[in-house]
Amino acid sequence: MNKNETIVVAAFTDESAAVRAADNLREWDKRVREVKLGVIGMVHMVDGVIKGDVIHGTFFHRSLPISDDALRVLVQELGDRVALVVSCDDFEAQMVADSLARDGGRVVVNTLDHTDEERAKEAKEVQEALMEEAVREAAVKVKLSPGRNINQPV
Repeated sequence: MNKNETIVVAAFTDESAAVRAADNLREWDKRVREVKLGVIGMVHMVDGVIKGDVIHGTFFHRSLPISDDALRVLVQELGDRVALVVSCDDFEAQMVADSLARDGGRVVVNTLDHTDEERAKEAKEVQEALMEEAVREAAVKVKLSPGRNINQPV
């Protein structure tokens, strides 16, 4: 069955390298009957705005296969690099990761490789990063430095 529940994410130095890697995955998907990849999306920061484009996927599945929270954390970690996010079946995950690495990507996430404990730790790290981001945004709104104690007196 083709569930495409495993996610592989690789970082590339620039958009053209990511596009070449995505083209290679799409060609493999067409050429090999047993392979049916899910969504392939490109994620990067453009003028301070998170941009996520689906560059391969079925008509019914045209959204990135990761949550908005995970997307924000991913973009923070990427800096000026570009990421490909690929949804696939478990048996395809290592082949996808190998292909992305051959094309110059650095695999940063392969959910197949993670135990339940690692997934829980990653979820906790995402929540902590979001909390830190919320504190920074709130500090900017009230014009305080992020390290300053903002507890109200009792």
